[in-house]
Amino acid sequence: MSNQQRNTMNPYLWIAYDYTSTSQCLTMLDTILEKHSDTNIIHEIGRPTLLHAALEGFPIVTEFRKRLNNCQILVADFKGFDVPYSAEGNYYYAAGVDLITVMAAAPNEAIIEAIDGANADQKRVAFDLMTYQDQNWQVIRARELASLGANLISCHTGWNEQAAGKNPLALVEQVCQQLKYTATKVIPMGGLKPSDIQELKPYAEQIFAIAVGSAITRSKDPNAEIAQFQLEIERLKPRPLSNAPWAAIER
Repeated sequence: MSNQQRNTMNPYLWIAYDYTSTSQCLTMLDTILEKHSDTNIIHEIGRPTLLHAALEGFPIVTEFRKRLNNCQILVADFKGFDVPYSAEGNYYYAAGVDLITVMAAAPNEAIIEAIDGANADQKRVAFDLMTYQDQNWQVIRARELASLGANLISCHTGWNEQAAGKNPLALVEQVCQQLKYTATKVIPMGGLKPSDIQELKPYAEQIFAIAVGSAITRSKDPNAEIAQFQLEIERLKPRPLSNAPWAAIER
C-alpha cells in the first residue's frame, strides 16, 4: 500500500492485549478473531504479555502470527530504550512482528538506530511519549522525533495516569498541531472510549491508528465494543462535498 493510499484511509483500530496470563491473552485474541479478522485492525502484544511469555518460555509472537492470517499488522510493545533494534527489535521483526515500540525519551542515538533498523527491514517503529515530563516537553520531543525521521509517534496515557482520570486527547491536539506540516503520524493511546473518538476528527488525517486496550479486552462483549469503535472511526471520514447549487456555501 502506498503512502498516498494510506493517507486517504481512516485510522486503524489498534487493540492492545495486556495480560499477565498468556492463555487468557490468546483466548481473548481467539474471541476477537472469530468476528473481527479485519485487515484494518492492528493487534498489539503488550509489554506485560511479552514479559510473562518470556518467563514461561512461551512463543507468544509465533502464536499471534499464526492466528493473524489476514495480513493484519502485529505489534510488539516492548518499549525499547537502549539498542532497541540490534538487541531487541531485530529479533521481534524476524519472528513475525511488523511494528515495535521505543520510548521517546531514549537517547537520539537509540532513536536513530531504531529508525534505521526498521527501514532496513521494511518494518515500522512507533515512539512512545509516555513520561514523567510535562506536556510541553512531550510536544517539543515529538517535533524533535519527526526531525530525526520518526514516522509514528504515540500519545500514550498509561494505566497509572488513567486511574487518575487522564486520557491523551489534549496531548494529541498539541502534537498534531506541531506535526501538521510533516509526514509523521500520531497514535492516540490509553483510556479512550467510543464517545471520545469524535474529538479526534480535526486531526483524523494525521492519525495512523487509535489504540484501545481494556475498553475492549475487559468489556463484557469485546466484539460489540470493537464494532462501536469501528463505527466511530468510520464517522471520522470528512463529509463529501455536494454538487448541488448550494454546495458553494459549503466550499
